[in-house]
Amino acid sequence: MDRIETYRQIIQSLLTEYASVPISNGQIDCHTVFDIQQDHYQVMNVGWDGYRRVHGCILHLAIRNGKVWVEHNMTEMLVA
Repeated sequence: MDRIETYRQIIQSLLTEYASVPISNGQIDCHTVFDIQQDHYQVMNVGWDGYRRVHGCILHLAIRNGKVWVEHNMTEMLVA
């Protein structure tokens, strides 16, 4: 298996595991978004916290030029 495919599998496994942990406040769902064609991988929060709408990317990783880039990380998880 080549290096890029290994990166893809590790990233998808990591983000899927992160998204499986339930969010304790509000009615917020955690979704994974995997764009394998362009190598972008995200975790999104979508739902309601009381009367406040929650929608946004909390973690975004990308593979560019054979390297994994942390585009956005609003979690406590140390990805890098």
